[in-house]
Amino acid sequence: MSTGGSNEVGWRLRAARSLSVSYTTFVYALVAVWGLGDVLSTYVAVSAVGHTAMEVNPWIRVLLETEPLLVLVLKAAVVLYAGVVLVECQSLVEGVPGWRLWFAGVVAAGWLVVVNNLAIGFAAMG
Repeated sequence: MSTGGSNEVGWRLRAARSLSVSYTTFVYALVAVWGLGDVLSTYVAVSAVGHTAMEVNPWIRVLLETEPLLVLVLKAAVVLYAGVVLVECQSLVEGVPGWRLWFAGVVAAGWLVVVNNLAIGFAAMG
């Protein structure tokens, strides 16, 4: 009989870990989607529709109506702050069970917001 079973499990575990997304990649994805993607897609939707009535967040709606560049500044500041905090708290976050699932969910939710904004903008253009 072979005792290679534990070595095979160890090899598979190492292979699975090497395929998993790193913490830093998740932070970059979160910053890109919620920072750049959300801001640009919001601008596309608002400029195509012509008004801010479709914006769900009342604070962002007010900023879009008064000074649209402040939306960029606000969202950039919030995402930068969140990114720095997440990088500084990496060991704490990685100790929480399911942290990859949480990150994937937040990034996926951001992509849904971006796709929804772009769909609204493209539908209004066409």
